[in-house]
Order: sequence, then structure tokens, then C-alpha cells
Amino acid sequence: MSILTRTLRVQVYPEKQIKDELERTFEEYSKAAQVAYNCAYTNDTSNRIKIHHAIYKSVREKSSLNSQLVINAKNKAVDVIKSLKAKRIKRLVNFSNKIPIRYDYRSSTIFHESRYVTLSTTNKRVTLQYFLPKCYQQYVDWEFRSFELLKRGNKHFLHFVVRKYSKVEGKHSGQFIGIDRGIKHIAVTSQNKFYNGIRLREIKNRYFRLKRGLQKKGTPSAKRRLKQIAGRERRFQRDQNHCITKTFIQNMKLNSTIILEDLIKIRKTARYRKRSRQSRELNSWGFYQFQFFLEYKAKEKNIEIIYVDPAYTSQRCNNCTYISRKNRNGAHFLCRSCGFNLNSDLNASRNIEDKYFDDEYVLNKLAQKARGFLRGAPVIIPIVAS
Repeated sequence: MSILTRTLRVQVYPEKQIKDELERTFEEYSKAAQVAYNCAYTNDTSNRIKIHHAIYKSVREKSSLNSQLVINAKNKAVDVIKSLKAKRIKRLVNFSNKIPIRYDYRSSTIFHESRYVTLSTTNKRVTLQYFLPKCYQQYVDWEFRSFELLKRGNKHFLHFVVRKYSKVEGKHSGQFIGIDRGIKHIAVTSQNKFYNGIRLREIKNRYFRLKRGLQKKGTPSAKRRLKQIAGRERRFQRDQNHCITKTFIQNMKLNSTIILEDLIKIRKTARYRKRSRQSRELNSWGFYQFQFFLEYKAKEKNIEIIYVDPAYTSQRCNNCTYISRKNRNGAHFLCRSCGFNLNSDLNASRNIEDKYFDDEYVLNKLAQKARGFLRGAPVIIPIVAS
């Protein structure tokens, strides 16, 4: 049995008086989270209990937050430092006044049928009405666990976390698919399917040129325009990743396995000059978002996701295993040893799949030939809106 979780994002429209209350709460919450993070960073710990004993009393004395919001702010800071540790990053983070406020059943109440929430602030509880769009009606019967209050510009949003238990029975389907993620092709599978990223790349480059021109102007109207553009670009990339991962999971069998590269250090290990086009594209590449969407969608069909070491997946010949930088020339892969010729991303995706078998089962040559026969011919998958 697995637990399926979703985040439902809805906009709310607080009145002026409530807005002021929320603004003060955002400010105090951010200060409390900053104190907790600084304590965790200084003492090199992510232990919630140790941090609680170190900062709780002093924060409560100085802050107008109630006890539960102080605890939630501390937990938020701990989650941030754990996330950075998982990515092997150690740096001091400065929380802005717009850090999302986490609410649970101790600091808020959700009234599902009437579609409103009451939540704690620095002064008193306030009420926010919300509307659940049609696309979220399928989640009405799920369990509403908690939510976060966010502020984007002058807009306020509630992010509800909902969950349900899913029971998918059956043996493993025998389907194993390796995925190579990139910029030209957002994803290429070892089953010869290409998910094109040209449209996303064009949009990003167009927005980059537009932002560069507006930054040179530096006028107030140019700055407002920059904020609008940033939001559009972010939403477009999010939509693309949603569409591709949705299509991909729909085409997979129940109880299958997806193999991905562990790209946690990709931005540090990439060998591009600073300020180059390749470096810019890599830094704005949403590979982690793609991975996150794929993970939570895979749970519905009990699909396992495995991560393997990305070393040499783009240089290794999938036919004879010969490794050389000279094998790959852009989108073209030509082995200098055996003459094997293939699209470089497709070759990499097959190497990613093989890495899982090499580590787990030491796949024999007969099985390699059988899988090679089943792969068939390449198929290009266009991006379509859901």
C-alpha cells in the first residue's frame, strides 16, 4: 500500500484589514524561521529537538506568534537545511518576509463543505474563503492534511496538501525504462521515445533577450515588466514538465521501474564557461522539477524510480561498452572502437538502464540482445497540452 499526495493551489482574496494581519504574520514568521536556521547552521545540526530547546523560549519572548506557529517556523527552517544537505550544499540562507507560512490542525481549521479556512495570525484567527476549481474536484474525497499560505507579489495563495492510500497489487511487469534528461530533448527513453524540448528552449531564449533589454533600461515600468515575464516563464516550464511526465506515466505499465541519473551535482560538475549560453541554459533547466513531477505521478501506478551514477553515460558505447569523450559529437554518437552509430541521447538512456542491471543483476549478453530486439525503432513524442 502506498500513500498518494497532491498539492492543490488556490488563490484567496483577503480584505484590507486581514491583509495587514497576514503581512505582520509573514514578517514575524520569517524572523522565527531565520533564528532557527541560523542556530541549525551554526551548530551544524538538523535535529528538531535540539534546535527547539535552543531557540523556542527566546523567540516566544520576542515574537507575537503563538507557540504552534513558532514550532512550524522552526520545522520549516529544518526542512530547508535538510534539503540543502541532501543536495550537498552548505550556505547561510536569508529568509525574506514572503516565506510560506505552514499551518496544521493546531493552528488552523479547514471547513471543506463551506470552502473556508480559519488560521492563526500575530493577533487573532482570521477567515479566508477559497474556491476549488473544477480540475481539483477529483480530490474532494482525499484527506486534507495541512496547507501553506504563500504570497506572490500582492497575491495570496493556499497550497493544500491532500493524500489518500492506494493499493496496487500484482507482480513486477518486467518493464524497465532508462531516461536521459537534457535541454534539446527534455527526456529520451531507452524504449526509443523522444520528448522534444525545442519549444521550451525557444521560449526561454526569447525571455532571456527580453529580460536583458529591460534590465538595461532599469526604469520602474521595466522592473514591473520583468516580474511579469519571470512568472510567465516559470509557469510555462511547469506546464511543459507536467504534460511530459503525465504522458510518460500514462504510457507505462503498472508495477514497472524507471531508471534516472542522479543529477544532484550537475550544475557544479558541468564544464561550461561562465556567462556562456550553455551555462545559462543549464542553470535555468528544470530537471529537479521534472524529477519531482515524475516521482509523485509514478506512485499511482506503483512505479519504482531508481537513481544511478551518471558517470560516463554519455561517453560509453552501449554496444561494446568502450568509453571515450571522442565517441560523442553533439547529438551524434559514433563509437571509435566498434563503429556503433546512434543518437547520443538515446545511447545515454540505454546506458542508464544498463547501469541498473549491471549493479543489481549483472545482466548477461543473452538478456542484452533480447532487450535490444524489444527496443524497436525510435518514436518522436510531441508535447501536447493536457
